[in-house]
Amino acid sequence: MQARAMRQTRILIADDHAPVRRGVRALLESHPGWSICGESANGREAIEQARSTQPDVILLDVSMPELDGLQATQAILRHDPTAKVIILTMHDSREMAAEAARVGAKQVVVKSEMHDLLIGAIESLDGAAVHLGGRVLGNETHVGALFHSRTERYRALAPFIAEGLMNGEKAIHFIDPPDRAAHLDALLSEHVDLASAEADGTARLVSWHETYLREGRFEQDAMLTLIQKALRDAAGEGFSRTRLVASMEWALLDLPGTAQVIDYELRLNEVLPSFPDVVICVYDLSRFRGDTILGVMESHPLILIDDSLWESPFYRPRHAS
Repeated sequence: MQARAMRQTRILIADDHAPVRRGVRALLESHPGWSICGESANGREAIEQARSTQPDVILLDVSMPELDGLQATQAILRHDPTAKVIILTMHDSREMAAEAARVGAKQVVVKSEMHDLLIGAIESLDGAAVHLGGRVLGNETHVGALFHSRTERYRALAPFIAEGLMNGEKAIHFIDPPDRAAHLDALLSEHVDLASAEADGTARLVSWHETYLREGRFEQDAMLTLIQKALRDAAGEGFSRTRLVASMEWALLDLPGTAQVIDYELRLNEVLPSFPDVVICVYDLSRFRGDTILGVMESHPLILIDDSLWESPFYRPRHAS
């Protein structure tokens, strides 16, 4: 019996410097199962070739004539929202990573590090990787997100939410009921149609009164049980991963148990390693006190601030007494 041929991963390279294109081609063609389906010298050519060749992966230099890599990314994704784009840049910066994530690129690779990082970056585009704040999440999946404004919040979270929906993952959002319409509108302004995802069962919007504040109080044990059930139920529906985003302003309400929010966050770290899912707890920096924000940084291994993801230097795992 003849062996079935390995499916080729087809890659488009766009850079205005021919020596760079040749170097990238040589590096990638040495990888089994990868082939170069086209080369472009500017952003407009990249858009045209992306449409005509339909590559699996598109590498775009951020500085190109006619249209730069970020503009080309936006145009390519408007035509094909499933396109997987990696931005190539001369300079590493948080601002570049944030801007690339905002326009929908999967990753940023610095040209001086291509030989070490580019192959791994392409391998991570198989749908298993989770991108947030310009980084790929590893084993830690409990994130404390700190924002000064709603604009910051949705600019940072929309690409993460969109990536999950594009990968066929479940989206679960815990929100204040009056905020539902504004939440959907803010995501739609970032080109994430969560309302349609909710209609087809890919997304779930759940109010605080069905989660944290059932019966008008916060019970840690009940909430930990509820989160585990929600994640298991999504897996039972066939979803490979759930991306859960929780708005945490419920902890500001003067209700029984809400002062225990940080202890609950610490306990959540003991639950989540059993799941492949990602949980982001969102805090408004303008509303929470400094001691609570410090508690957030102590109880989350990862902190998202504005558009950047960091390992928390204050993280301390909870130890049972």
